[in-house]
Amino acid sequence: MARLGSADPRQLGPYRLHGVLGNGALGTVYLGRGSPRRGGRKRAAAVRAMRPELLRDRTLRARLRHVTQTVANEVDSPYVAGALDCELDSEHPWLAAEFVPGPALATLVARYGPLDEDGVRALGGALCRALAALHAARIPHRDLRAANVLLTAGTPRVVDYGLGPGRTDLGADDETAADPAADVFELGALLCYAASAHLPFTGSLLPAAREDPDLTGVPDGLHPALLACLHKTPESRPSPGQLARALDLADLAEQPAADWLPESYVHEIDMSRKDARQLLGRHLFGR
Repeated sequence: MARLGSADPRQLGPYRLHGVLGNGALGTVYLGRGSPRRGGRKRAAAVRAMRPELLRDRTLRARLRHVTQTVANEVDSPYVAGALDCELDSEHPWLAAEFVPGPALATLVARYGPLDEDGVRALGGALCRALAALHAARIPHRDLRAANVLLTAGTPRVVDYGLGPGRTDLGADDETAADPAADVFELGALLCYAASAHLPFTGSLLPAAREDPDLTGVPDGLHPALLACLHKTPESRPSPGQLARALDLADLAEQPAADWLPESYVHEIDMSRKDARQLLGRHLFGR
């Protein structure tokens, strides 16, 4: 999280920009504040400045609009960062979603090491609930990884859903059928990383159909659930609801994440919130 540079825009659509949250292949993500509707309550938002060359495909633009509208209208989950609005046809296209005041799981695992078994079970329960909410609206995530899970003291939040190209290599021949099963596969890989600080396959996930997963360092109690997620046959993978019941035996995901996250993680979450408060001042999170 950093202050705006001289080359950064100050406004995208109805959102005034206050800082830089990160950079990715799709474009820079800014911390903004505004409302998707004229006269609506202003709130903090993560506003992605999309690279225009990526939006030359009308099919992609239509999909991103559909995802934004569907999630905004149909998905109400404490484990999913809400969609706000998008403008994809302008000279400066953008996507806006609810701002989540917390660091990425990938950052915390790399900095402080993996979660214990209870923490992975709670995280898994939360992410299963996120996938269940998205899939109920027929929205696959398409890119579920540790960088797209943000941690707060309240609940983990899934972000950047619907932006990836889809993973037919991890599912059936038909992409529409493949994506939910691919999401579960990617969730298994993500939880392996959260439990051991390494992915279950070398390199990318593409060799998954030929390579047995490496669960070194993963607590034994998690092996059955994670192996089910990583099954080579998509139809044999559990649904998010089934997986939540197998993982989150004590319903820890329904408790504040600060109760089951390590102290070092909670400290970083608190620092992220303070950084956002400095950039937004009294306007933090819409107040």
